[in-house]
Amino acid sequence: MSKNKKNPPVEEEIQIFEFVDEDGKIEKFEFLDIMEFEGKDYAVLLPVTDNEDDIDVHILEIVEELDSEYDTYVGIDDQELVDRIYAAFVEKHKEDFNFVD
Repeated sequence: MSKNKKNPPVEEEIQIFEFVDEDGKIEKFEFLDIMEFEGKDYAVLLPVTDNEDDIDVHILEIVEELDSEYDTYVGIDDQELVDRIYAAFVEKHKEDFNFVD
């Protein structure tokens, strides 16, 4: 579980999020979109890496913290749900990105 400021505004500029993993390592991700799916919000993120051959997007559930200025980003254990959210993302952005299977 990672925390970040409230949902970023949708803009054309590249937004980089930094998350701390379980081992304390900082991981950087490019923000791609917020997807509303089945009544919940999900962040679609792309790892910032030099290895462009094998990059998978990451989808995290956004949990609003009512008593904080920060939202919590939570990993999703249900691979079928992740696949459905990703399919909706692909459909929404089929003209914006070059998707490869």
